[in-house]
Amino acid sequence: MRVFVALVLFSSVAHAAPATVAPEELRHDLFDSVVIANAKESWGTGPITIVSVPSENDVRLVMTRAIEPKHVPAALRAWNGRAMTVGIGDSTCTGKITDLHLLAVTETETESGFWDGARKPLPAKGAVLDTWRASDVWLVGTVSDKCVDGRWARAADLKVPPIAEPAAVTTQLRDQALAAFHTLPAYKALQSRFRASGEWEAADGGLAPVFRFDLPGLTLVTHAAYVHKDHFDEQLLAIWELRDGKDLKLRLVATTTALPKQPFGLKLAFDLHRDGHVLFLFETNASRGALYESGGKLVEVAGLRLATP
Repeated sequence: MRVFVALVLFSSVAHAAPATVAPEELRHDLFDSVVIANAKESWGTGPITIVSVPSENDVRLVMTRAIEPKHVPAALRAWNGRAMTVGIGDSTCTGKITDLHLLAVTETETESGFWDGARKPLPAKGAVLDTWRASDVWLVGTVSDKCVDGRWARAADLKVPPIAEPAAVTTQLRDQALAAFHTLPAYKALQSRFRASGEWEAADGGLAPVFRFDLPGLTLVTHAAYVHKDHFDEQLLAIWELRDGKDLKLRLVATTTALPKQPFGLKLAFDLHRDGHVLFLFETNASRGALYESGGKLVEVAGLRLATP
């Protein structure tokens, strides 16, 4: 039996309207570059530079390439010179985008040793070009050297919104949340189908953690789990609001059909528009993304979908 536990499990909700987030409001920061847009093959020109080769710690091959400006839409070229705020841990820095280029990431099937020592620009032909074409490629912008190890970016002329990181709950509140989770009709339905002793979501180390996200005027408590056994492949998420420091009010429940098979780890919560509707940045083993509360549901933000962790 394999049991996976994530910080929180989220996904887009079927038939929900797309969440609206303007590009300048929030972008991913990837390899110290602001991800601006998915790139087309015609946008690249010249040799390909290998930035990072696959290793035991990171199996990704990372490459860069110059852009052919006349092939890139003017609205995207206008990001060059834009001042950005970059989120680094619990702090921020501000700098300007000084270089637009293409960034490609893939998990190559070619032997890792093929790329060793390939740090100089390589001609865009043969296996190198084939690998580039098979990669996920984005138009990105480099921000000043001081803005390294960033997680997110936002136009500097916009105020930084309230942000919260997940914190594990180990007090009585954890027991309260778990008890509430086990009384959910959706939980009981899964338990009845599990047809095994004990809680269906129990892992070898016990039940999944409970987390809280403390935003100004709003604290969210979350609990979720994922289990795979034979044909049993289920997950369940619950989010509560914490009121008066002790009372839990159910805010949202999402079941298997509304969640992906691969667990998500929620990394940050933003009150992006300061209206109490929370946007979450998440990661999986193979992707990043954002989910936004809308109409009592969680909706994936298509413009923040990134096919690499």
